[in-house]
Amino acid sequence: MALARRMSVALLSLTTGFAFALLVTKSRADETTNYPSRPVHIIVPSGAGGTSDIVSRVIAQALSRSLGVNFIVEQKVGGNTNIGSAFVSKARPDGYTLLVNTDTLTSNPSVYKSPGYDAITDFAPVTMLTKASGALAVRKGLGISSLEEFVGIAMKKGKALSVASTGTGTVSHLTGIMFRQRMNLAEWTDVPYQGAAKVVTDLLGGHVDAAFAMITPFVSPAESGDLKLLAVTAKTRSPVAPAVPTVAEGTQLKDFDVVNWTAILAPAGTPEPIVTKLAAAVGSVLRDPEVIGVLSAQGLEPAGEGPEALAQTIRANVIQWRDVVRRAGLRPS
Repeated sequence: MALARRMSVALLSLTTGFAFALLVTKSRADETTNYPSRPVHIIVPSGAGGTSDIVSRVIAQALSRSLGVNFIVEQKVGGNTNIGSAFVSKARPDGYTLLVNTDTLTSNPSVYKSPGYDAITDFAPVTMLTKASGALAVRKGLGISSLEEFVGIAMKKGKALSVASTGTGTVSHLTGIMFRQRMNLAEWTDVPYQGAAKVVTDLLGGHVDAAFAMITPFVSPAESGDLKLLAVTAKTRSPVAPAVPTVAEGTQLKDFDVVNWTAILAPAGTPEPIVTKLAAAVGSVLRDPEVIGVLSAQGLEPAGEGPEALAQTIRANVIQWRDVVRRAGLRPS
């Protein structure tokens, strides 16, 4: 009788456990099927008014309209985007906490000893949002008008040539270093700033000789003749400055290709149906004429290629910047 009772209790426990597992599975399936059923939080790890912030708010408004729930933009600033990125990497993988970040996500792991996340394994890539070429611009008084001439003056002046970027270890900074490495140029003097606005101001004021940064803030002063745009870093010319040649056109670096991008990601482990639904929804809003118009006004090209394309870009960028940093002998902070 005792054995029978123990068997009965064990069977009851097994049945209860199985039933509970079925309920949990059904609950998760319902949550995935009904996604999104409550507000979604988009974390922006950089300051107000920056590219990520602007893009996030445009996309959030469009997704709120198309999916019928609020997409709320929140900023978690600090650590050159590391704080916000790490926060999302550790969030519950249910699609209700998302990250919008730039390609800084892929350079930080080589620049910081402990960024707080792994760019490749800690996120579920959703889709790239926007693209914009980087560019090389020089001050008006430098007296050069071509990339060939810039190479010549860089070889001649060495440390006497000052080249600005949007910050130490940023993609802007590393793009300049990669160009210098691959062209076998003498080391110039790097001048890091916090953001593009001060870069442009000091370039116009003649306080620095040249700068690598996203092309957008250079376009207007270049059109007015206050600075000279020498090249874009992407493999194709930029629609906002179609007369400016690419690095590949102006040098032997025929495969040189650096695109500044923003992307939307979820925590690793987010169910694939949710990632797929999000990617489709974002892709749809990126084809909306109103959204395209707002992004174009910022010098940004809509992207939206989907999860796998973004995953490939992240992997390639992480490897690329790691190699640049190692070759340059930069020490992670």
